[in-house]
Amino acid sequence: MREFDVQYRHRLPSVGSVEGENVMPIVLQRRSPRPRRQVFTVLMAAALALAPSWAAAQDAAETGEARPWAVRGGVSVLSDYVWRGVSQTQEDPALQAEINLEHRSGFYVGLWGSSIDFTVADEEDDGIDYELDGYIGWAGELRPGLELDVVLTRAAYPGARSGFDYDYTELEGTLSFAEHYHVGLAYSPDIFGLGGKGYYWNAGGEWPLGESGFGLKAQVGYYDLEDAAGDSYNDYLLALTKDFGPVHAELQYTDTSSYGPELADALDDAKLADGRLAVTVGWKF
Repeated sequence: MREFDVQYRHRLPSVGSVEGENVMPIVLQRRSPRPRRQVFTVLMAAALALAPSWAAAQDAAETGEARPWAVRGGVSVLSDYVWRGVSQTQEDPALQAEINLEHRSGFYVGLWGSSIDFTVADEEDDGIDYELDGYIGWAGELRPGLELDVVLTRAAYPGARSGFDYDYTELEGTLSFAEHYHVGLAYSPDIFGLGGKGYYWNAGGEWPLGESGFGLKAQVGYYDLEDAAGDSYNDYLLALTKDFGPVHAELQYTDTSSYGPELADALDDAKLADGRLAVTVGWKF
C-alpha cells in the first residue's frame, strides 16, 4: 500500500514548493481567507466522518479479520510549504489535509489540499488561496525488496481569476528498493498550464538513526522545464524526522541550483527557491 505522506506532494507555480505550481504572474492584494477555510472545513469534516471507519479497521486488524478497504488521512501544519525546492506560500506557514481510500489489491484514490499563496505584494491578485488535488493510483510489491507506486494526479486551483489557469495533470512513478531507497519520475503534458511538458526526476532515501527514534531523509531532484519554461533546475532536500505515535515531526532544509531568469519569469521569484529551513508537524490516522 502507498505510504501516506501528509506534506511532500505538489507543485511549484509562480510560487513553488515541492507542492504549488505554476507559473504565475504574482499578485496584488492578499486574498480573502474564506475559500481557504471552506476547503479545509470540508477535508477535516471528511476526516472526522471517516475516523470511525478507521477505528473499525483497527479493531478488525486486532481480531485478525481481513477487510478489503482502508481509510487513511491526516492534517499537517508547516512553517513554509516547499515543493520541489520552491516555497508555495511566499515563505509563510501552510495548513494541509488529505483523505484517501485504499484497497488491499494496492489501488487507492484520494483528495489532498493545501493553503498556498502565489501573490507577491503590489502585484495583481490571482484569486487563488488553496490547491486541491484529486488522485488515483496503485502501489504494490513487484518482487521481494522492490515496490512500485504509480499515481495520476489532477492539480486544481479553485477561485483562480481569468488569465491565471494553472491547473494541470501529472503522472508519477516511484520505485522503492533495498528497504531505504527510491527513484522516481513525474511527467506532465502541460505543466502549470504553460503549454509545454515537464519532467521531474528524483532519487533519495530514508534511514533510521540507530535506536534513537529519529530518522534521516535525503533527496535530490532535477526538474526539466525546458519545453514549458525554457530552463531546468536541481533541488535538494535534507531532513530530520521523528514520530510520536500518530504525530510526525520533520525539520528540513531545502535548496536549489540553476534556477535562472527564465524560470523566475515563467514561474516564481528566484528568492523563493533559495535555501531554507522549514518545520512540519502532522497527525495521521
